[in-house]
Amino acid sequence: MPRPVILVRDWRSTEAALAAARADGTSPVLVTPEGAASFWGGGYLGALQERAEAEFPDVAFELIVDCGDAPGHALACLRAGVRRISMREPNAKIADIARQMGAELVRRPT
Repeated sequence: MPRPVILVRDWRSTEAALAAARADGTSPVLVTPEGAASFWGGGYLGALQERAEAEFPDVAFELIVDCGDAPGHALACLRAGVRRISMREPNAKIADIARQMGAELVRRPT
């Protein structure tokens, strides 16, 4: 059974998605809107991931933060602790830095 992919925009939508996943026993992939890192920033998105992990430790989920085509925003997200980022175009340097930080650059789910 494929994992559900859910678009999240803020804490309210993240909390709702994770509460539903807990009730259904699913392991969702949460994905931010395209380019989210450029308008919310790495700090906010890192804090969103941290709060989700703290409040839903029993739900196996992934959060993928979309960094559009901005390597600087991708790096800010990595520094803020985001473990999965996506970019419009593959970027070998960012992928390598992510690996070194225990994170990964992934394809945005469709």
